[in-house]
Amino acid sequence: MLSIHKITVLITVLLLVISSRTFSQSEVLFAGEELYYEVNYSFINIGWAKFTTEKVPGKENFYTCKAKLKSNNSLPLIDVDFEFISEIEYSEGKLRPHRFTSNQLKDGKKSVEVYDFLYDSLKVNIKRTGYEGNVEIEKTINTSTVFQDGLSIFYFARANTNKDRTEYVPVLMQTDTSMMKIDFSSKRTGVEISEVDDEIASVYLEGLSYFTAVFGLTGEFSGWFSRDEARIPLKAKLQVEIGSITLELKSWKHGNWQPPKY
Repeated sequence: MLSIHKITVLITVLLLVISSRTFSQSEVLFAGEELYYEVNYSFINIGWAKFTTEKVPGKENFYTCKAKLKSNNSLPLIDVDFEFISEIEYSEGKLRPHRFTSNQLKDGKKSVEVYDFLYDSLKVNIKRTGYEGNVEIEKTINTSTVFQDGLSIFYFARANTNKDRTEYVPVLMQTDTSMMKIDFSSKRTGVEISEVDDEIASVYLEGLSYFTAVFGLTGEFSGWFSRDEARIPLKAKLQVEIGSITLELKSWKHGNWQPPKY
């Protein structure tokens, strides 16, 4: 029979394992997930973003992730209309994009960027086609580095929450190489969103983008993710060219997921 001392030690070890566990990867990339966010500048709604995830048929650990980012049509000075598609492999805690497509729509026309990540050849092929169908950029980057793209970085951040460390993440953005610094934290915190009455249990990260992206995103950012296996992004604050904007979760579809109470 175990002594009281041994039982106490066993319970302590179990609690440490549970509190520091690496969350299940199947919840971060979840087939059928839909997340919808409003984008606000102060009290003004300037647009929205929707993210979806589906399993790639016949390919184990491969997912097709899509994002639609659209500015508010009633604001003539802001014109954002993007569609992102990223085929992502997520296995043993490691996330690698294999193909990224960015469609920018304007006046009924479309400009397309495609990145093909050829890991066996240690290459990334990049091609941008303009609104008139002309090839504007076509090049190959020779590299053994695993880069994230403009959409996979969203899932990379989710996959690495609940850790205490700083990472410098190589990113391909606007057909060029760049970097993003992310300070992850496992500290439990609470965050409020308008769709939920109670504070939500979350983990926090902050960082710095060394590039300019959609909505003029550049510089400092911070975000709150649900402190559970799904690690749903709940709210983010981002620096853009016009100032600071906030993304906030407004609706979700992720199995039976509900925000965990703080």
